Amino acid sequence: MAENNDVVQLPIWLKEELFENVLRQHYEQFEKIICFKAIPGLNPGENYSTIMLRLLFEVELKDQSIEKVSYMLKTPHDFEMYREILKKNNMFVIERDIFLSVVPEIEQMYSEAGLDVKFAAKGYEIDAPDNYVLLEDLGPRGFKNADRLEGLDMAHTLSVLKKLAQWHAGSAARIALKGPYTQYYLQPKYGDSMREDIRPINVTFGNYLFKCLPLYEGYESYTAAVHKIQPKLIDLVHDMADPDPQDFNAINHGDLWTNNIMFRYDAESNAPSETYFVDLQLPKITSVAWDLIYFLLGSPQLQLKLNHFDYFIKYYHDQLIEHLTLLKYPTEKLPSLRFLHMQLHKYGFVGYHTVLVLCPPLLLDRTNDANLTDFVTETENGDDLKLRMYSNAKYKQHAGAILTWLHNRGALDF
Repeated sequence: MAENNDVVQLPIWLKEELFENVLRQHYEQFEKIICFKAIPGLNPGENYSTIMLRLLFEVELKDQSIEKVSYMLKTPHDFEMYREILKKNNMFVIERDIFLSVVPEIEQMYSEAGLDVKFAAKGYEIDAPDNYVLLEDLGPRGFKNADRLEGLDMAHTLSVLKKLAQWHAGSAARIALKGPYTQYYLQPKYGDSMREDIRPINVTFGNYLFKCLPLYEGYESYTAAVHKIQPKLIDLVHDMADPDPQDFNAINHGDLWTNNIMFRYDAESNAPSETYFVDLQLPKITSVAWDLIYFLLGSPQLQLKLNHFDYFIKYYHDQLIEHLTLLKYPTEKLPSLRFLHMQLHKYGFVGYHTVLVLCPPLLLDRTNDANLTDFVTETENGDDLKLRMYSNAKYKQHAGAILTWLHNRGALDF
C-alpha cells in the first residue's frame, strides 16, 4: 500500500491497485505488488506547474522472482485558480493524448520511412478519479535533465534542434499527407477562452519587469519599445493559435525549455546520444517560429544563444529539410531558409514573451519555497519571489542582452 511521505502531499486517490494493469503490460508474468512507494519526482523549485511523483514498485512474478520498476506520475496542484484553468483547458487530458496517440503515430511514420526516431517516454492509462499523466520513468535508462542555470552548451543545443526538426517535420508531413488533425486541442483558436484569464497574470509579470527594467544593461534604448509591446502581448501570443496557412506550420511543443528536455549520454562523452521531450501539455499547430524562438532565447548559454542564433537556425533548417524529404513532404512546399528567417521576424514578439515569462523561473537560483501560487498571484510571498526572479544577477544579465538584441532586430516593434 502507499506509504506516507513527509516531503510531498500525495493525492488521496493514489492506490496501488490502480497500476496493476500497467504492471501486467510491463510484465507478462506479473503476479502481485509487494511494495509501493511514491516520492518526489523532482527537486524543489524545478517545477511550478504540476506535482511530479516517482512511483516505486516491487512486484512478484509468477515464478516468484522479484522485479523493481518505476513510473512518473504528474498530477495538478489543488488551488482554485488552477482548477478553473483546467475546466477550460485540461492540460492533463491533452498531454495524455499526445503521448498515447500523436507521438506514436509520428514515430511510426519515421519507422515506415526506415528511420528509428523516438521523441518521448511511453505513456500509460489508469482509471484515476482525477487528472493525471502517467509515463515511463526515463531515469533507469540513463536520461536526465541538464542544469538549467548553466544553460545548454553547443552539443546539447544542436541535439535539441535536430530532434525538434524531426518533430516539426513529422507533424507537418502528417498534416500534408493525411489531412488535418481531428483532436479538439489542435484546432484553430483552441484555448482562446483562456485569453482573459491569462491577461491579468501577464499584467502582473509586466509590472515586475517594468519595476526592474532600470537594472538591466542598455535599458534606455529599449524601454519605450518594451512598454509599447507589453499591453499587446497576450493578443499577439493567442492569435498565433489561429495559424496563417501561408506559414510553415507544425505541432509546436509549446513549452520547450531545459527542464522539459531529457538527455542520455554515452559513457565516453559528455555530448548527448539521445534527446527526449517531456511536458507536452501545451501543444499547438502554428508557425515553427514559436518553438525556435522560445527554445533558443531561453535554454542555451547566453553567449551561444545570441552569437550563434543564425547558425542554429541554419542547422535546424538543414535537419528540417532532410526529414521532410525523408517523409515525402511535397517538394514544392519545402520552406527555404530565407522564408524561415521571415517567419522568425514575423513572430519576433515570442522573444519578448520568452524574456517576460520563461526566463524568470528558468534563471532563478534553486529554492525550496518557490511555488505556482506565488508565481502567478499577488501575495506577500509572491511579491518577494517575483522580485527575486526579475532582479537576480543572472536574469539581469540575460534580460539586458536579449532585450538589446531583440530591439536591434526590430523584434519589439509591434
